[in-house]
Amino acid sequence: MHFLFIRVKNSSYDIPWTLLEMGKQVDIYPHAEFDPLVPIPEQFEILEQFLSGHEFNCLISYLFVPEISDICQQMGLTYIGWVYDSPLMSLFHPAVKNPCNYLFVFDRAEYEHMLPYGIPHLYYLPLGVNLSRTGALNISPEDEEQFTCDISFIGNLYEQNSYNSFISQFPESIAAELKLYLLKNLCRWHDVRPWPRVSEKAAAFMSETFGANFWNRQHMDLDLYLGLLFLSRKLAEMERITVLNALSEHHTVDLYTRSSRRNLPKVQVHEGVDYYTEMNKIFYLSRINLNITLPSIETGLPQRILDIMGSGGFVLTNYQQEIEDYFEIGKEIEVFHDLDELLEKTSYYLSHEKERLRIAMGGYQKVRERFSYMHQLQQILKTVEEDKP
Repeated sequence: MHFLFIRVKNSSYDIPWTLLEMGKQVDIYPHAEFDPLVPIPEQFEILEQFLSGHEFNCLISYLFVPEISDICQQMGLTYIGWVYDSPLMSLFHPAVKNPCNYLFVFDRAEYEHMLPYGIPHLYYLPLGVNLSRTGALNISPEDEEQFTCDISFIGNLYEQNSYNSFISQFPESIAAELKLYLLKNLCRWHDVRPWPRVSEKAAAFMSETFGANFWNRQHMDLDLYLGLLFLSRKLAEMERITVLNALSEHHTVDLYTRSSRRNLPKVQVHEGVDYYTEMNKIFYLSRINLNITLPSIETGLPQRILDIMGSGGFVLTNYQQEIEDYFEIGKEIEVFHDLDELLEKTSYYLSHEKERLRIAMGGYQKVRERFSYMHQLQQILKTVEEDKP
């Protein structure tokens, strides 16, 4: 099978890297990087011309680009999409039902949400880590001096969100509805937090005032679309700032981010780092690596957890339901369900080095056995080959 890897905005090159390691024939599409939510017609015209002049059996990408699916359907090509967002808005596009698609989602709750839509080839599969890349760390004395720390978090603060942009224009009753949701769910990770929906009244106001119904280009239920748009990213912002500030009252905390630096008076804030090089060094050299999952990921394991483990780092994460399906808490990973437990476990592991290192090693061994890119891509290709006539 001859693969064409399609570059998608903000994605890595770990898929073609691993396909080559597996002995597969793979090329990387050179002419564009696609955004599933912002289609540019000219890009798809060029892609179609490119495909007409080459012989590929299968296109493969992260996420799912509906227009690429339509091209594959027309040309009789297989299209594989490995989804690392939850929810991925483009999964609500009609093209998701093209028989050429083989789509793998990492969040079991998202998979269950999508089952009633009758998608022909939809599968649940956790994400993976490219151990060939993370295992090739070359840590210099300069790296140790620069990146060694007690607690680190690498990630976005999501301060640029729709809630912040529009909340001042909402009538008091609707603003109160949104604020109540945020207060009820802030830093509470004991149970699954379902995708939020706004009330009929709130959806009507947003449509009439902002034209929000025209923003929803992917055929998602409007109340769900607006709930995710206005509440999930705002809750992510609030939780990440709350967690970082709470920890920084007692410990030294290093944040690496491309977000604006606001509301973090005691946190040591650094510029964002390169995914392929510096990030893995920080994971290895941090005594505690935080994961604060996006609230829209209901049950699944985000990429950050696996990347930390694949770099030999210790993970302290908010609880996610699927963690217990794959890892032994206290032996391969550590979790917190609320701020009190976060503070308690942070203090404990900063003063219990041997236990922390034992858990980091246990996590690394588990991802080598179960979550390597080689393992997961073999599962993907086996599923496609067994399903095709």
